[in-house]
Amino acid sequence: MSQSYEKLKAQVQELQAQGKLDIWPSQEQRIDWAYGNTKIENDAITREMAEKAVAGKPSPLK
Repeated sequence: MSQSYEKLKAQVQELQAQGKLDIWPSQEQRIDWAYGNTKIENDAITREMAEKAVAGKPSPLK
């Protein structure tokens, strides 16, 4: 792997260890990701649909 990747990975891990960067995405981040990625493929998708879809899935922390 490239040195820049390893350096970036180390920085991310350091921020996570310091509690400055969440290890798991928040509920809001998961909704944003789901909405953004599905909206690209289907204009009929609404944010409410993404919220319902994410609400029905367990958090990765569980």
